[in-house]
Amino acid sequence: MTPVSRIVRTTLVRPTRLIQGIGLHSGRPASVLVRPAPSGTGLIVVDSASGQEIPATAQNVVDTSRCTQLGVGGIVVQTVEHVLSALAGCGVDDAVIESFGGEMPAVDGSARPFADAVLMAGVIEQPDGDVPFLTVGQAHLLTHGSSVFLVEPSDAFRIKVVLDYPSHAFIGTQVAVYSGGETSYIDEIAPARTYGFLHEVEALRSRGLALGASADNALVLSDDGYATRRRFDNELARHKLLDMIGDLALAGRRICAQITAIRPGHAGNTALACSLLLWANTHVGGSGE
Repeated sequence: MTPVSRIVRTTLVRPTRLIQGIGLHSGRPASVLVRPAPSGTGLIVVDSASGQEIPATAQNVVDTSRCTQLGVGGIVVQTVEHVLSALAGCGVDDAVIESFGGEMPAVDGSARPFADAVLMAGVIEQPDGDVPFLTVGQAHLLTHGSSVFLVEPSDAFRIKVVLDYPSHAFIGTQVAVYSGGETSYIDEIAPARTYGFLHEVEALRSRGLALGASADNALVLSDDGYATRRRFDNELARHKLLDMIGDLALAGRRICAQITAIRPGHAGNTALACSLLLWANTHVGGSGE
């Protein structure tokens, strides 16, 4: 395998603007501010009400019911995956993510508003410290519920998502591919919105979920078609890929592997992040195997 070239850690030039909205699941006002952090900090979520710091690591995942929730000491922040995806897609290694309201704002249901805010704030190399990479020396297979992941050696971070809903013929089989690079992420992955079926809304809300969901922040599907206009023909698969990028950021390292994911979800994604830490070798400065 070709060695990975050396990459220096990055952070933000300045804090982002305050991004405001409503929590997709809580239905309450929510906002987030992302600030620069010293080299080696990693990504840390801070609950503004309590001041509790929650490192964005797979070990701190407390729930994966329709979103990824992080928690420490009984303090929980919901729906972190889109912000983490934006930071990973923009190549940010160190940042403090300050959450107001206990959940990240849904905004339009995608990661694009967060990615745009990060790029407007600017990304800068840290004065010291190389990026640690996770690489794998052989293929691994992980099955988690209905999700299946094949992880293979690679000289870069590549993901292929395959998604199907057999009971909804209009969706068909959707495939989305990501091969790294800021432009590819910003234009082709970040705009893909979360989605949901109308017939699920009542059941979800009875469980305290999707209380803030609407056609303004989600792609809505009926039993026989799309109730709102798609941004991409394969928007469902692209959003699943967006979520994967955010959830895999919980490995705490940049990943150099080819991942094929069939029907991925938050529970499987976070289990994969944990498994990668067991399977992979860490290379500081990007020297490959």
